[in-house]
Amino acid sequence: MSNVLIDKKKFDNEGYLLVEHVFSAAEIEQFRKLAYEQYEIDKSKKLDYQLPNLPTKAKYNKGDLLSKEKLSHVLLDDRILQIARTILNSNDLVYFGDSSYQIGTGLRGFHRDNIDRTDLNGPDWQGEYTLIRLGIYLQNHKDYSGGLKIKTGSHKNADGKAVFVDNEVGDVAVWNLKTLHSGNAVRLRFFPGVSINKSGREGMVPAFLKKDQQHERISFFMTFALRSSHLDRYINEYTLKRAEMTEHAKASVYDSKVLELAKQKHVEILKPVASS
Repeated sequence: MSNVLIDKKKFDNEGYLLVEHVFSAAEIEQFRKLAYEQYEIDKSKKLDYQLPNLPTKAKYNKGDLLSKEKLSHVLLDDRILQIARTILNSNDLVYFGDSSYQIGTGLRGFHRDNIDRTDLNGPDWQGEYTLIRLGIYLQNHKDYSGGLKIKTGSHKNADGKAVFVDNEVGDVAVWNLKTLHSGNAVRLRFFPGVSINKSGREGMVPAFLKKDQQHERISFFMTFALRSSHLDRYINEYTLKRAEMTEHAKASVYDSKVLELAKQKHVEILKPVASS
């Protein structure tokens, strides 16, 4: 990991960062295998679900990554933790149950993940914001559809220039929750550098015009934070007030060995619980 560049200044300026060559191709291939194995386990536990009325049926699961026997080690990987600590400029990481894995192509469209998504005068925009999300995409999106798009600088402004995050196998993307972003991005076969930014238009592109790949899209997402008023507000106003988030939390049961490993790695595990 010592040879991997984590450019915090770029992250602070643009609201996102692509950290290259974090995992080897062999590790990513193993992650793909484990994701499919985990999905079969989750199906047997009736934790799998799909969002209705989508043209493509992405596979989702209740329960966070830390609760998944095949995947918990990914979230606690030293390389992931080093990225989070460097970006947040602190060793005191908090993980509060916000993570997932997805198989297939799901929702797209630019959005923010923080509380004050449109009110740039809201509390989220006061002081240093301390919540970040990391994404591991288990296939090449530098050349193919299915990856992440970011609006640069939108963690400080109402809008920004849309760019593809050109991840290759083994890279890790990280972004501020205030940053406008869109998943499952479409690359055009004949104009692969052109971003379609108007809402709903990407879904109208016929298959023969998309630059798709043979590998099924698989991605891991995880959120880390520092103890702060921003984290408290996110938990109180989002995590504890959305039915899908509370269901997600109920399904997240942690093995004692996983909790001990987190403790050894100095990651505080905070499991939000609604007050009675």
